[in-house]
Amino acid sequence: MIATAPGKLILTGEYAVLDGAPAIVVAIDRRAIARRGGEVTTSPFVLAVAAELGGEAGEIARRVVVDTSALYDGELKLGLGSSAAATVAATACAGVPRDQIFAIALAAHGNAQALRGARGSGADVAAAVHGGTIAFEAGRVRRLAWPDGLLLVPFFTGAAADTATLVARVAALRTPDVAAALAAIGDASRAAEAALDVQAFARAGAAIDQLARATRIALVPPCVAAARSALAALGGTAKTTGAGGGDVGVAVLPATADATEAARRLIEAGCKPLRLSVDETGVDTRAAT
Repeated sequence: MIATAPGKLILTGEYAVLDGAPAIVVAIDRRAIARRGGEVTTSPFVLAVAAELGGEAGEIARRVVVDTSALYDGELKLGLGSSAAATVAATACAGVPRDQIFAIALAAHGNAQALRGARGSGADVAAAVHGGTIAFEAGRVRRLAWPDGLLLVPFFTGAAADTATLVARVAALRTPDVAAALAAIGDASRAAEAALDVQAFARAGAAIDQLARATRIALVPPCVAAARSALAALGGTAKTTGAGGGDVGVAVLPATADATEAARRLIEAGCKPLRLSVDETGVDTRAAT
């Protein structure tokens, strides 16, 4: 048995999704690959799957080996949801029926993440299971269609971020200003679900800026702000994804914009464009050959 699951980008709703706001998430075409029959794993996420399953299925899971190298740049974490993709792929590889994969993987991933201080929302697990573009809200998934008129250009900010640490730090700062920023993030994400366009992403980026000011945490790397300014002349914008603080950002432009010129401006702003696209296929299994 071989199972694969895609990574993800959380485009809007970050942080506020933990309070029940919707998040817009896309699965991306880099995958974790799980295979049966290895040595007993040391991965905390695969071991969490084994603990969740128990019995014979748990024993199978304990010997699942997951390759997440496609979600890294060498040893460097890109922030593409490698742990969620690994958890989903391992769950599928252990023989869990497709209609049960999300529930098992969500519990296992949350348990493993809790040891680091933050269980997470499950949006990344949902993207790995379902693929494509989704709105994720309070455990529910709504499928969306990425608009033909919108160009998405992911880029690496040059530094990895520790998502669990950032989430825990923000959660500990529930001042009125932080609450207002989280509400703005939620409102921007709802607007993005209603209309996936440049204006919605610009609003979502401004809401993250507001949260960064309220928490005094460097959630928006300088290259993201520079990219935003550089892309304005092309009718585009740029923002962080997920917890921010580094990892992958995204440029969003009208599909009529010159993609080569956009990439040039991103590079000059200190960003590294990545060859990523939306992966419409979620978790997938096949017989080993």
